[in-house]
Amino acid sequence: MKRYTIIIGDKTHIIGLQELENPNRFRALAGGKVYEIKVVSVEESDAEIPSIEVMEAAKDQPALSHKAPELLPRTPQTQPPDLPEPDATEELPHEVRAPMPGAILEVSVTPGASVQRGDQLFVLEAMKMKNPIRSPRDGIVADIFVQEGQSVNFDDLLLRYREG
Repeated sequence: MKRYTIIIGDKTHIIGLQELENPNRFRALAGGKVYEIKVVSVEESDAEIPSIEVMEAAKDQPALSHKAPELLPRTPQTQPPDLPEPDATEELPHEVRAPMPGAILEVSVTPGASVQRGDQLFVLEAMKMKNPIRSPRDGIVADIFVQEGQSVNFDDLLLRYREG
């Protein structure tokens, strides 16, 4: 993922941008969240800014409507957001992967631990923000592939659940 420093008005922002295999699609890391972006049109003139549409958020991150996340108002959260209820036909994940590049600040579980959906598994620091990574399911931890202080990339394997 390439990192860019951009200035909007008098504020400096750092964003990450990764080109996906589909043409005109990108994954962006901004404000500690990961978004998937589709370029709708590209003008050949340097004076024109390409039109973009945020199709959906990546890795269960909240979707972005039409503004860059740095431009949206932020409200402090005192409790973690509720996880969406899984679809009854949806297969539960057998592993947890890094939702963004960063450094593991805390490993909150050990192999053999029983976890409930929503329990904190890790704390990942990305762009000076501490992001809790929560269990997407009930289960028993089989393996942990990272340790505190370790750097990870987007989609690195962090944890695997026991089968069954």
